[in-house]
Amino acid sequence: MSSPGNWGSNEYGHYDPNTRQPGASGSQPGMQYQGFGTFSQPQQPPPPPQQQPQQQPYPGMVSGYPAHPAPTPPGKSRGPMIAAIALASVAVIAIVTTIVVLSTSDGGSQAAPPPPAGTSTPSKPTTSATSAAPATAANPQLTPLVPGWQVATVPKRGAVYDVPMNWKLDSNPEGVHGFGPPDDPVTMTGVAEYQKGFCTGAPTSYRAVSGATARRGPDDTTVATETLQKFAAVAYTRAGQAPVVLPGPPEQLQLAGGVPAVRITAQITMPSPETCDSATVAVSVLATNNDGQSSVVFIAASDQNVPDSVPVDTLKQITQSFRGAPK
Repeated sequence: MSSPGNWGSNEYGHYDPNTRQPGASGSQPGMQYQGFGTFSQPQQPPPPPQQQPQQQPYPGMVSGYPAHPAPTPPGKSRGPMIAAIALASVAVIAIVTTIVVLSTSDGGSQAAPPPPAGTSTPSKPTTSATSAAPATAANPQLTPLVPGWQVATVPKRGAVYDVPMNWKLDSNPEGVHGFGPPDDPVTMTGVAEYQKGFCTGAPTSYRAVSGATARRGPDDTTVATETLQKFAAVAYTRAGQAPVVLPGPPEQLQLAGGVPAVRITAQITMPSPETCDSATVAVSVLATNNDGQSSVVFIAASDQNVPDSVPVDTLKQITQSFRGAPK
């Protein structure tokens, strides 16, 4: 989608539902629920970012640049040196030839055959679920549940989830992205996007998006249902025309660690799609950890019927990977 009505963290910062105005950095939604697995607890400051070990230069490199050999002092002739090297080379060749002739003529032991070709080629990285994330992953210190994917973090919700490697993670996982008017939006943090900026002249456009939030409601099924309808209305209404929402039945899931959750996946159709919009969008909304007042909510949406679109099964893999962050 070309994301009209979608405002990012750089424009509005953090939204405060109590005042219905953009608030100061670090503000939380207007509810006691603070995040994944924590209820009615005082907000704790996010842990300081882990210091990554400084990458050392490769051997033979100085400060990341190839080391150059020391220049030859001027005024010295290389003629005698070349002659000496040539004589030494002839002597070595003669010795090697003599050894080979003697070794083969008496039927003695033969020289060991050369190692098979390709032994110096590094092996390909494995894609098992227990292997570490590739070096190009956004958070290589975290292991994804889905082999070959990368891990996105949601510090405000104490959660993480997995997305494919070709998705782009927000450089500030605490940055708030909002859908709809600033006085009544659906917000999310820990955002990841697919094909960001695909629409010419719309750098905030994307073909798929995911992120987490918290919404009020007495149980996970109610929260998932109402969040789906709200998100569809604020994100996909065009020219005053509301989208057509066809939700599937609520799915009872178990997330990592046996945490129960409810997921609803829907097809959304826009009667009047705008430039760069896809007329059809798939949205998967997951709600979990309800305390009788609110739930943590995870949303993943993708344009459909466009080249290289993210299929519904992939959206479900993304939502299924939502889990509490490792301690």
